[in-house]
Amino acid sequence: MKIDPAKIQRVFVRAPNWLGDVIMATPSFARIRAFLIDAEIVCGMKRGHHAILSGTRSFDRLIAVDKPRGLGELWRQARLLRQHRFDLAILFPNSLSSALVCLLAGIRYRFGYVNGRRFLMTHGVRAQLLARKDRKRYGPRREPVPMPDYYGGMLDALGMPKIGPEPILAVSEPERQAASERLRSLGVVAGTRLLLLNPGASFGSSKLWAPERWARVADELSESVPGPVAVVVLVGPGEEALAKAIRAAASSDVKLAIDPVVPLDEMKAVVSAASLMVTTDSGPRHIAVAMRTPHVVLMGPTHPGYTARNLDDAVVLRHEVDCGPCHLKTCPLDHRCMTKIQPDEVVAASLAQLERGKR
Repeated sequence: MKIDPAKIQRVFVRAPNWLGDVIMATPSFARIRAFLIDAEIVCGMKRGHHAILSGTRSFDRLIAVDKPRGLGELWRQARLLRQHRFDLAILFPNSLSSALVCLLAGIRYRFGYVNGRRFLMTHGVRAQLLARKDRKRYGPRREPVPMPDYYGGMLDALGMPKIGPEPILAVSEPERQAASERLRSLGVVAGTRLLLLNPGASFGSSKLWAPERWARVADELSESVPGPVAVVVLVGPGEEALAKAIRAAASSDVKLAIDPVVPLDEMKAVVSAASLMVTTDSGPRHIAVAMRTPHVVLMGPTHPGYTARNLDDAVVLRHEVDCGPCHLKTCPLDHRCMTKIQPDEVVAASLAQLERGKR
């Protein structure tokens, strides 16, 4: 499908559902904007994710669009979209529901990956699936292509000029001021090296690491890093108990950013100010990528191929296990993919990242 930009007036872009995927899609968002420069472009995003795109210019408006639960919600979303009279829908999720909503909304052109939903799409491309001999009972079914490339490959079929794969996030001065005030409230004074721990993962418990291991990393970094150091734990809503468990297990002064938790717009500025982030394979990991903050990633159940792009500032710690990568949200076994990651190797990687410094 080749698009004549002059004939497209209103575009609906359905963003990915996971925060990390949204961030990895930002180069593609910018690419759509640059190509359809005169069109009105509206982005439908999961409720709560809007703030991550504050200050970016890819969209004219953002609307909340969650995964429909039941026919009533599906029709409600379709009616909402129908009001906008979109000419074109570009769908980043691979779900049936995202395509069905756009069909019911009367959007003339519906574009995205068509695997399993060709009858709902007017145009699209097929994702490359793994050969059957390479598939496991659980885990990836499609070729593990880095998500920036996966999204970019979709847009190639629309004839859009390419841009680089680096994520695009903006940090405003008010967001920096809010982050500074937050850090001051936690006792982080000027001249202190800020070390962030991001132990949560909305994906599920399979990505989590034991609180006592996080505490040991915090203690050893507090003792080993020269000069004033502040270790701050970031978590998302509902993960406050995890942060408290880490502080309870630590002997050092671990600070918790939980009262309230740091919102996404402010989190960009906090991560930008940090010397290091140690993180699960979750959304904030990709904020560190965008901010060029050195980071260490603890990766367990997911295939590294999906995020194997923009790794200049990353050290990814991962151990091969016979049951992985499974992509299950809850481990049915002994969680070996995460328990094999030892605090000592996390500390060693963290110190190496700090020695390298922020580029």
